[in-house]
Amino acid sequence: MIVDFHSHILPGADHGSRSRDVTAAQLAMMHAAGTDAVVATPHFYPNLDTISTFLERRAICAERLLTIDRPATPTVYLGAEVLVCEGIEEMEGLERLAVEGTRVILLEMPFRHWSDRLLDAVTGIAERGLIPVLAHVDRYEKEDVLRLMRRGIRIQLNAEPLARLLGKRRLAPYLESRSLVALGSDLHGAKKKGYAHFLKMQKRLGARAGEIFSKTEELLAGATPIERIVTEKEVAYT
Repeated sequence: MIVDFHSHILPGADHGSRSRDVTAAQLAMMHAAGTDAVVATPHFYPNLDTISTFLERRAICAERLLTIDRPATPTVYLGAEVLVCEGIEEMEGLERLAVEGTRVILLEMPFRHWSDRLLDAVTGIAERGLIPVLAHVDRYEKEDVLRLMRRGIRIQLNAEPLARLLGKRRLAPYLESRSLVALGSDLHGAKKKGYAHFLKMQKRLGARAGEIFSKTEELLAGATPIERIVTEKEVAYT
């Protein structure tokens, strides 16, 4: 199963999609590329949102997505891209930001050197019984990423750098690691070249892409499709 683990496709949830038309175009591109499942991961910034207000907004945007005339695939799952800050491991209700139906949570790190306190925040999230996956580790200082990988933290790579000519060589330490469990388009907007990277990446990786997708599928075992989440919410309020 081909899984896009990182995308910004919920209409109005963040800057990834401003409207249903944009989301419809995004899903059509994914379908045409043969993507079977996608995790919608709108940004969660702990300095701007509470978990409750974020989830309320995400739920509204999920309902909006379901009004779109869209293809049968990809299956859409709901998650979040959670910005890590010091102390976030103690935030009440943090598990609600995991991919619905799982304990898997996608984490974004600050774009600066990571202090020991930040590293401890990530491992603290794992100690709560969650399964942290670091988003787009291709964007960070390699030594910082390796420090967390040595602590057993899983990682995700973005398609665009892997689609480049020397991308496989530059990112070899990650591609060769068992810590790599997911690939993502990190799709924002609906420009066709934005999703062309996801296809090109698969061609460059060959059989390795399939191995990574299999790990992602295992992580998402039990994940709840967006249709069931919205339906169960409607039933709960009737």
